[in-house]
Amino acid sequence: MAVHEFSADEEWNAGIEARSSGGYRTLAYDGDLGGGTLQVLTQMEGGAKVPVANGKLAAATVDANGDVAQQLVFQSSGNVWVHLTGATAPTAVVTVG
Repeated sequence: MAVHEFSADEEWNAGIEARSSGGYRTLAYDGDLGGGTLQVLTQMEGGAKVPVANGKLAAATVDANGDVAQQLVFQSSGNVWVHLTGATAPTAVVTVG
């Protein structure tokens, strides 16, 4: 499991492989994204970072009940990166597991 606190727009290398024994990974955050958007990307060795399909979370992302979605599940391969953009004074702790 990897944990990182975002206090500004930045790109974070979670340092873990997207592929897991369970077949999926989860990204979750607690706190305030400061109006920004989290995006999950993966990078194969020596390659470009590629966005994961349906791998974005923002404060405006809501579930079927209208609650803010603070977690997403993804399947991919390569090294996991998380990018926060468009944030103003975020205080979010992000976990990838």
